[in-house]
Amino acid sequence: MKRRAGSGARRTRVAMLTQALILSLMVLAAILFLRPGADTARAAVEPDSARLEGLGRVIDGDTLDVGSVRVRLHGIDAFERNQMCDRPHGVWACGAAATRSLRDRAEGRRLVCRVLDTDRYGRKVSRCERDGVDVGRALVAEGLALAYRRYSQDYVAEETNARSRGVGAWDGTFDRPEQWRSRGRRPPAS
Repeated sequence: MKRRAGSGARRTRVAMLTQALILSLMVLAAILFLRPGADTARAAVEPDSARLEGLGRVIDGDTLDVGSVRVRLHGIDAFERNQMCDRPHGVWACGAAATRSLRDRAEGRRLVCRVLDTDRYGRKVSRCERDGVDVGRALVAEGLALAYRRYSQDYVAEETNARSRGVGAWDGTFDRPEQWRSRGRRPPAS
């Protein structure tokens, strides 16, 4: 059998072009997967769903979105957005203060959260940190959230300390957020 001149060279060239094309596609896939920009707005959830990372968008004092995932902060119950508390010199918007404090810590910032559970509303109950600081712990320490003892004892010491220092809502009197929510759903007494 006679071999045509150049057919081996043609096959070698085709093989090289095919390998180059495959390599180019692999590089493109890696760039698209790892690229910054639009993808930073989405949360990266690890396969075991125990870790969540992304940019924060605050909903209220204990709820936020981490990327596209709704998160409820573990172990705290923050004052509700429209909740008012009493101080010796009048009422103040403790709920708005809680939301503002979380916004200062988390809005548009990269958060790393450890997912502990999923609540009945589908939110990922998580302990979230920004630069190594537990944002839920900080809210309780400021007196803008309470340790949610029904679900966790993690922040009881911070609440006790905030109460003894008289900071945040501990400077006066208030309804526990859970009580405030409960009353808000019932019709007013006649």
